[in-house]
Amino acid sequence: MDEDLDKRGFKAVVNEVEHLAATPNLGDFFPFLGVIDLHGLTRRLKDLSKVFDEFLEKIIDEHVQARDQKQSKDFVDTMLDIMQSGEAEFQFDRRDIKAILFLRYFITFMYFYC
Repeated sequence: MDEDLDKRGFKAVVNEVEHLAATPNLGDFFPFLGVIDLHGLTRRLKDLSKVFDEFLEKIIDEHVQARDQKQSKDFVDTMLDIMQSGEAEFQFDRRDIKAILFLRYFITFMYFYC
């Protein structure tokens, strides 16, 4: 559901991420100003990252709980299998799954709605 991400809805949250990512941050050009966070960009991005983290954790948890009841696997189930098998040549955990899902949802949103 649209409200599962945040009370503002998926589109509004993604639009805010897009806006904040495009906004120049003085702390990027003058590192000593980054600590001050004059425009509040860092705080707002951290707040949005918590929203997305909770949403993606919810998706992963739902897949873990419904694992035995599903007849077919999807993308998240496949990534969970890779994570649990330990056969990957690198460390692969929930953070990696959330990063891939975030990119997938964000790119899909940008493609269809912008």
